[in-house]
Amino acid sequence: MPIFNRYFLVPDPNTPKSGTFGHNVLFNAGPRLPVEVKVPNALANYLTHKGQPVPSPVSGEALVDTGASVSCVDETVMEKFGVNPVGIAQVGTPSTARTPQFQYPVLFAFPGTTLPQIEIAHALGSVLEPQGLLVLIGRDILSNFVFIYNGVGGFVTLSY
Repeated sequence: MPIFNRYFLVPDPNTPKSGTFGHNVLFNAGPRLPVEVKVPNALANYLTHKGQPVPSPVSGEALVDTGASVSCVDETVMEKFGVNPVGIAQVGTPSTARTPQFQYPVLFAFPGTTLPQIEIAHALGSVLEPQGLLVLIGRDILSNFVFIYNGVGGFVTLSY
């Protein structure tokens, strides 16, 4: 069973790459993990078969969002990849009325972890970059994992 632990540390200015556990760091940053967004396998295979280049993955951070029923990807990445939307969903948030958002097929990888790649057919295209995010991991993906948020200890665990 692949397991990923991320500890959120308060940096020690005297010792690079070290620190002490700090629940406030996790509280402020939220449960984040490294992510790569890739074109879905079917599109990569199609492009390869046609002798066309497969777009390079885009790396960034994902935020685990237990309040999101569906995962989201920064829409500009999907536009850059040239991936066409496969649908439109009406999406409501605590601060907005229902608005239409494009849905995209996408492949998520988690570099530096042993977590498997996850391909989903209907990620929502969203504006995430201003928040420093590439992906929101919603319950559609979390339903395949065990997720532990240890606020007191200042770490999160994801296992598949």
